Amino acid sequence: MNRQELFASIVAARPGRDDTVYLERRGDSYSWRIMPVDAVVTETPPDNPEVWMCFSATWPENPTRTRAFFDDLLAELESMANGAERCRWPLDEPWPHSH
Repeated sequence: MNRQELFASIVAARPGRDDTVYLERRGDSYSWRIMPVDAVVTETPPDNPEVWMCFSATWPENPTRTRAFFDDLLAELESMANGAERCRWPLDEPWPHSH
């Protein structure tokens, strides 16, 4: 599926905070699924996607914030493929972070 289809699919499924979402990209195609509770992914899946990640999060309810959250999520995924440096916070800075 493309980026827009991916967004619509995830929003429609409404993964919960305790769900672990697996997301991958192969070229311009994305796929995702909710992982079983006892699943642990520690190495590249055997079918070798270009980039992949697992995450758990509370998705925003507000549609504008949901879109921004999704765009940031895909930017993080893409940074794994191209080595781009994303804004990372030093461990000794207090939470919550803001720009």
